[in-house]
Amino acid sequence: MPPNAAPPTPALSESLLASANIDGANPKVLHEATTGVLFEQDAETIDGGLVKDIERLKKAEKRKLKLVWRNIIAFGYLHLAALYGAYLMFTSAKWQTIVFAFALYVVSGLGITAGAHRLWAHRSYKAKWPLRVLLIIFNTVAFQDAAYHWARDHRVHHKFSETDADPHNATRGFFFSHV
Repeated sequence: MPPNAAPPTPALSESLLASANIDGANPKVLHEATTGVLFEQDAETIDGGLVKDIERLKKAEKRKLKLVWRNIIAFGYLHLAALYGAYLMFTSAKWQTIVFAFALYVVSGLGITAGAHRLWAHRSYKAKWPLRVLLIIFNTVAFQDAAYHWARDHRVHHKFSETDADPHNATRGFFFSHV
């Protein structure tokens, strides 16, 4: 090996299990007892929930398609109203209304991306109380459920990606994963 080359590093799960053994923890117990990261204190686990074997969850049984008519009607109406709004925007809306709609679009995007996603789901940064209040209001404008539920579902999505425990499991179809 060249003198300036670094030795190969072990895989993340191996290093986490090795550090758990230093404290005397049994890796098999650690492996079986790990849960999904749902709350603030759960992120403090030795492995951050990364070592758990979720392969068994990927073997889904066939299920009968269940239609939720309330959601189908609500989403159908929402999209029809959006098309009608787009028609009105080009035919009879004032320019101030178009600017206001664009501002709401930007505000709702910030509420989801900067608030529910980056701040609360991934805890990428810390924010003081005034910014948190502003982002929660922006998140409300986006109309994508409470920020707490959005962050919880997103964490579960990352923890159990493409399994039956994933609330946005793409293997169950495009409609399931996006609606």
